[in-house]
Amino acid sequence: MHLKKFLAGPSHGLDHNAHRSHMLRLAILSSGLSKISSLAQLGISIPLVFHTLGTHEYALYLLLTAALATIAFMQMGAGPGLTSAIAKAHAEGNHNEQAGAFASALLFVLGTTLLGGGIISTVVRMVPPTRLFGTNFAFDQPEIIHTTNVCILVMVATTVLSVVDSALAGYLEQVASNLGNLVGNLVSAGLLIVVCYHRHATIVQVILVMYGVTGLSRIANLLILVSRRPYLLTGFAHMNHRSMRKLVSVGTAFSLIQVSCMFEQSGGTYVMAHLSTVESTDIFGLVYKGVSLAASVVGIFTQPLWPTIADALARHDFNWIQQTARKTRQSLMTIAGTLTAGLTAASVLGIEHVWHVKIGTNRALIIVLAIYLFTNIWTHYHYILLEGLDRVWAVAGLVLLENSMMLAFGTIFVPRWGAIGMAGAYLVASIVVPAWLLPCILGGRLTELKEACIWLKIPDTHRKARRL
Repeated sequence: MHLKKFLAGPSHGLDHNAHRSHMLRLAILSSGLSKISSLAQLGISIPLVFHTLGTHEYALYLLLTAALATIAFMQMGAGPGLTSAIAKAHAEGNHNEQAGAFASALLFVLGTTLLGGGIISTVVRMVPPTRLFGTNFAFDQPEIIHTTNVCILVMVATTVLSVVDSALAGYLEQVASNLGNLVGNLVSAGLLIVVCYHRHATIVQVILVMYGVTGLSRIANLLILVSRRPYLLTGFAHMNHRSMRKLVSVGTAFSLIQVSCMFEQSGGTYVMAHLSTVESTDIFGLVYKGVSLAASVVGIFTQPLWPTIADALARHDFNWIQQTARKTRQSLMTIAGTLTAGLTAASVLGIEHVWHVKIGTNRALIIVLAIYLFTNIWTHYHYILLEGLDRVWAVAGLVLLENSMMLAFGTIFVPRWGAIGMAGAYLVASIVVPAWLLPCILGGRLTELKEACIWLKIPDTHRKARRL
């Protein structure tokens, strides 16, 4: 019944606040199912592809997919920019603006991804494999070039089609993207089993199965999107400099956030590798990945949240924003407390007896990173809300500052305290500025919105009188 209602479009008789809350719940549920299917696909694909390709080919597969994944980054944050633009134009009922924003995002992402693909293709042809991937791959240039050609086409297509996911988020229909990912993950896992067991799979075939199926689900969502909103097909006639400028501005801010998050994910290991022992680096990397895996649970709730906040902002639904912010904070901090307590109590047992890795004297490392997980969820909550409340540049600046401080503190702490020092650098960087400044920024923004909401409710004649 819910699927029929969704495919038929939103009910105009339903209060939009109730509709928004309903779609948010569906998005959270489908996001959880999508992440579970992703983990299942990952669990099936890693050993299957490794044993099918062999050690040498699997290493080449990892190197090529890591290099080609940069094409997805070439969209320069246009997806979140489109989500924000669609949410605002949809609230205003402006079909031309929605169509123009959709077309602008498609054109922008197509141009940047083709540029990125062209650069990668040129580098692969001009630079010897020994310099790109090491001496072990000196004789693999023909296969590298052939695989790169196919991969570029697949990566460009899937990245351009990711614009569809961003548009659906602007319409509060993330559930379609999540269900598409769910089906795509299950189908690709099944196809991968067939390909690997019934023939000697190549790197190209593995990439087509792993990434191409997701593109097919996005094509299906695109057809549904334009069939329900045919005015989007006229988008190229309604493109304008203002829409493109807004798209690039918001997209650039999100790109800075993505770059900063890359520093967060890899910066600690990089500092450890340069300033500590190999053993300490391995232990830190292992524990940090475990903590990151635990923190990914939060993404199930926050990933669908900011588009709904953006929709409420566009419709001046301050009460809904305030209530949702309060409920989300309570839920996330409860999850944060549970995860922190669980990691502190059971992670040593899990790492030493399940992963068979000896922590030794680094048990305090787990405690410090568990506390960091709590503060990280606290700051993440504020970041997500501020993104939805049109303060993306403030978020970008603070994320960049936080991770720059983390690297700086790491260079000071690691020579003295090793892995525990690096964990302390993460914790201190999250507390020194973001943990207290973010609530101030969010509180100021909510006060600003409350005053604006009160102002909008005043009749026009009274507004004029107040101005006089």
